[in-house]
Amino acid sequence: MNDIAITDPCVTFALKREAHAFLQEFRPQQRFPGAPCRARFCGPEWLTILVLETGIGKGRTEEALRWLLAKPVLGNVPYQPKLVISCGFAGALQADLQVGDLILATDVVDTEGKSWPAPWPGNLPPGDWQPPLKRGRLCTTTQLISDPAQKQELGRRHQALAVDMESAVIASICHRQEIPFGCLRVVSDRIDTALSPQVVSLLSGAGISWFRLLAMLAHRPQIVGELWRLAAASRHGSRQLAKGLGEILTLTLPWGATLE
Repeated sequence: MNDIAITDPCVTFALKREAHAFLQEFRPQQRFPGAPCRARFCGPEWLTILVLETGIGKGRTEEALRWLLAKPVLGNVPYQPKLVISCGFAGALQADLQVGDLILATDVVDTEGKSWPAPWPGNLPPGDWQPPLKRGRLCTTTQLISDPAQKQELGRRHQALAVDMESAVIASICHRQEIPFGCLRVVSDRIDTALSPQVVSLLSGAGISWFRLLAMLAHRPQIVGELWRLAAASRHGSRQLAKGLGEILTLTLPWGATLE
């Protein structure tokens, strides 16, 4: 019986712009053919990661995870991740969080109150982590939360630091299949930041259509300032996420052993 398997950890992002800075450091090396989304092995040979860009929301995330955990084959060798980490942007649900703050989740919860632990990476090695890591709960919703009052209510109801649209989906699937799960998110908008309906519509797809953007700007030029601010926050957030994720992966993961 052949027990050989590829066990490199998997890091999931919903969108290319979330993964951008990380991929500047962990350069893509090999595409994984047959995946339902962009899937590439990245990083140096001694620290290889499979990076998925799943797309936004529950449906795309479930499709990507079903493929990922069905032991897809690369060169006749099955892939079985030793760990799955959910990464990307999140909206702040607490007033003390700023754009660029990193949240290493202790657990994730959905809007129905179901929760799942995020055990990776356990107790962090002592030292001055840069950027600093905040530990706490993350909430996952089925739609983009753009109203400050909604954010405040979510934070109170679920005692959560921030909100995203994918992590609880990934956590629940990993829990069922007994795959170690972790979640690192970066704050991309403060609790008091409101998004216009036009910008919410633009950001809710798998990617931004330049045609739609130009058409929207022609009719509503006042949103230019909002888009400029969001672009700056995205760039800063992506860089912070890349720094934090790279540091945690390098310092905590037992690359020579299978996680229990």
